[in-house]
Amino acid sequence: MKISICGKGGCGKSSITALISKELANRGYKVLVIDGDESNLSLHRLLGVDLPKDFIEYLGGRKKFMEKVRKKALGRKVKLFDEDISINSLPKEYVSEKGNIKFLAVGKIHDFGEGCACPMGALLREFLNALKLNDGEVVVVDTEAGIEHFGRGVESGCDVIVGIIDPTYESINLSKKIEEIGEKLGKKVYFIINKADDNTKDLILKNVSRDKVIAVIPQREEIMKCGLLGEEMDIDVPEIKEIVDKLLK
Repeated sequence: MKISICGKGGCGKSSITALISKELANRGYKVLVIDGDESNLSLHRLLGVDLPKDFIEYLGGRKKFMEKVRKKALGRKVKLFDEDISINSLPKEYVSEKGNIKFLAVGKIHDFGEGCACPMGALLREFLNALKLNDGEVVVVDTEAGIEHFGRGVESGCDVIVGIIDPTYESINLSKKIEEIGEKLGKKVYFIINKADDNTKDLILKNVSRDKVIAVIPQREEIMKCGLLGEEMDIDVPEIKEIVDKLLK
């Protein structure tokens, strides 16, 4: 199963990605966590691993990779990945590992004027479609903020879309677009309400598809502290166990 975690900036995508991935790993699944956000600098820390080299460099860097993508789009025979690419076949220098979790970062913006993140989005799309999973393997993708990744076709290679909703008008409206696009793609779409108290939870539930909400996670000091300090999220969150139960059904 390949899971896309999405939502607006600051809604808690990275924290929930880390918590879901750790719960899956604790249950014995082999988990590949993909950092698909070119501006995210903390997800690896929440997982307790080092930040590996940008995966796009393994494929020759942005320019060379996009040249191959353009040739493929023109109908030419271009080999982007090995036909049998799997989690176990990923090059070790581009993957960090801890227990049952492997971590891959598609690519980052490192300097002024180096160009847009479009090549990283194209790489993530192509990689997710090419990656073959064995039994007991799960991929969890932390996408960039907003919905541009839908425009790049990233979710075509995912099985499940999980939208994170925080107590903001923007987040509620974004969830409606996520649901609309996801259903057009024929993908399962779920939502997690995050950072909510009783009042905000009820207000959100009145304005979203209630039947797609699989959990409500209240504001928790432990989660906030790990996110603030960039510490590993070894936290027991009962709602995460419920979320994983529902995703695995």
